[in-house]
Amino acid sequence: MNVILKDVRKTIELSLPSFPESKVVLYDGLLFGQMKKIGDIKGGDMDRGVMVLQYLIKEWNFTNEKGEALPVNEGNLNQFPIKDLQILMEKANTILEDISKKKVESSKKL
Repeated sequence: MNVILKDVRKTIELSLPSFPESKVVLYDGLLFGQMKKIGDIKGGDMDRGVMVLQYLIKEWNFTNEKGEALPVNEGNLNQFPIKDLQILMEKANTILEDISKKKVESSKKL
């Protein structure tokens, strides 16, 4: 029997206080390759945090003045008020902490 390898992560949705109509969809975890790339970053925690957000944000409904969807990237994340970025980072930290707890629990079973 063949098994299709696909992204099985679940998503959660939130809106940001500065943009009440916003919809940000986040994955509930990272993929192995993403974790490797984050580990390879030479910068500090802020650089890693921005990359984590770029990987965790599946999509959002932010657009430019012409109504064109904005990509999730560092340039666009830099445009957010700090209070909104803090909410996104707190959510990302919660997700990463959950991953760490599961890692510890599974290593105890070994």
